Amino acid sequence: MTNETIRILAIDDNADIRDLLRFVLEKEGFEVSTSANGVDGLSQIKERRPDIVLLDVMMPEFSGFDVLDAIRNDKDSKVRVLPVLMITAKSSIEDVDRALELGATSYIVKPFRPTKLVEKVNELLALGQHQGV
Repeated sequence: MTNETIRILAIDDNADIRDLLRFVLEKEGFEVSTSANGVDGLSQIKERRPDIVLLDVMMPEFSGFDVLDAIRNDKDSKVRVLPVLMITAKSSIEDVDRALELGATSYIVKPFRPTKLVEKVNELLALGQHQGV
């Protein structure tokens, strides 16, 4: 599987962060789409069928925790097992624990180094391929 066939959906209410995520990951050859909120993000998950979801926690109306919960409880088994990388400024152990309890695959705290983002995405891809996802 080449990076060009890997579809990533970045859900974040901050346009600058969405642009950064798209820039860094497209430079690595990934196909990246973005969403500015959780409701649209969930809709895009159904429509675009991404291979990985990058998810902010602090968003208006529908938080990243809400989106993560909806993903993990979706009727569609392929949606339920999507790798989800939380990318957020929420750095307390309680926030990390809550994300992991809800089913986050991994967690990065903002600000982050672009190389760390690419490393985490590649880890999730390796994990998914190993598990047959």
